[in-house]
Amino acid sequence: MTRKEMIWAAITVGLIVAPAAAQSPAVTTVASYPHGTFLENMSVDPKGRLLFTSYLDRSLMTWNGRSTPSPLVKLDVHPVAVLARANDIIVTAHGKPFTQGPSFTATNQLLVLSRSGAVTKRVAAPDALFLNGMVEIAPDVILAADSLAGKIWRFNPVAGTVEPWLADPLLGADPAAPSQRPGANGLKLHDGWLYISNSARGTLHRVRLSGTSPMGALELFATTGPIDDFTFLADGSIAAATHGARLIRIMPDGTIADILASGCDACTSVTTFGRAHDLIVLTTGNLLEGGNTPARVLRVASPVPGRGARP
Repeated sequence: MTRKEMIWAAITVGLIVAPAAAQSPAVTTVASYPHGTFLENMSVDPKGRLLFTSYLDRSLMTWNGRSTPSPLVKLDVHPVAVLARANDIIVTAHGKPFTQGPSFTATNQLLVLSRSGAVTKRVAAPDALFLNGMVEIAPDVILAADSLAGKIWRFNPVAGTVEPWLADPLLGADPAAPSQRPGANGLKLHDGWLYISNSARGTLHRVRLSGTSPMGALELFATTGPIDDFTFLADGSIAAATHGARLIRIMPDGTIADILASGCDACTSVTTFGRAHDLIVLTTGNLLEGGNTPARVLRVASPVPGRGARP
């Protein structure tokens, strides 16, 4: 048998298999909203309900994973981040939208809502400039990132107090950056560390916790490029929105890979959701980038199928 005949025989009996091309995960559109909608942030409550904010139309939305998302409440302020707890909902908000210019920086506040969406407490944060992502690190110890002031604030919803928790220039926007991307953005707690994304600097920093206080200096975990909110997966890797076309995965060693190389339409937030721990992604339809596509809620198959860090 000639070499050509041997190769052909091997192919026909399956001994030679061409390498499979890398495939993107399955993506479905959960919901689509008119261009001009700015979907911003989300949180899953302990009972498995997903809440997300629609910033420009002042809405807090809810989704059970089956039917179409529906409005929980229309607010009189512009909701940024949402933190869904067992008995209430915490929201960072701006009295004016950032699209109207710098005067919005004098209108920062935090709201406490009932599970049904009724506002039960409103706390002004006059020293904050751009309240953004939140995380609860202990009962009623809630941290909120400030994207312009280079600070993280500590909020006690029972006492109604807002106090500085950590200040560092690395939390602020990059003064050399040509765009006006925010600084400190998303906050997540993982294995005794607080992780902070910085959109302008394209970095993910972290600081060790000692109880409810920071211990030591900020530490660079990964250089990511533009990054918005993010979520931890069960294997210790991170899925991160980029406020661009990509959805990325940050590995425990800090290396970066694409989950989706395109199609995220300026995604702002990502979380795991449901029994399969699929990734839910919020997009803005490239609103601030000059696009004209709808804002969407996407469901993306997780790179860690069947497992996740959240309910």
